[in-house]
Amino acid sequence: MKPGLLFAQERLAQVREVCQSEGCVAALYAFVPNESGEYHLAALFSKTLAWSGRLDLELAIAEALGLENVELIDLKRMPLVFRFNVIDQGNPIYVGQPEQLAVFIEQTIARYAAFYPLLEALYWTVETRPLAEDQLAEGSAALP
Repeated sequence: MKPGLLFAQERLAQVREVCQSEGCVAALYAFVPNESGEYHLAALFSKTLAWSGRLDLELAIAEALGLENVELIDLKRMPLVFRFNVIDQGNPIYVGQPEQLAVFIEQTIARYAAFYPLLEALYWTVETRPLAEDQLAEGSAALP
């Protein structure tokens, strides 16, 4: 994904102004989470916003992007694999607090690196295990 692929540079500049004026957005990423091709926005917040403040921010970003509405995904509240995929495959469209973003990225990568060998071992345990007789019978019955 390339920066500005979906949004015009003028729109992105307006989003950056909104984020900068708010002060609680450390970083904002655009990413595509699945095959749908829809862009999503994920934010790294430096402090927790009240519900009304978060809604105001979402409305301001939607207006800056020329959209009807926007939902910001809070990166700190997402599962580890999701967080890793956003920082690995997403595009940062605003970085207001690079130090906080660097700490978040470092922590996410360190946790993911510690978790990945366990995930890989589980995968190979499941994939290399022989199929049970009942699974073999089900598979052959389904074939014509």
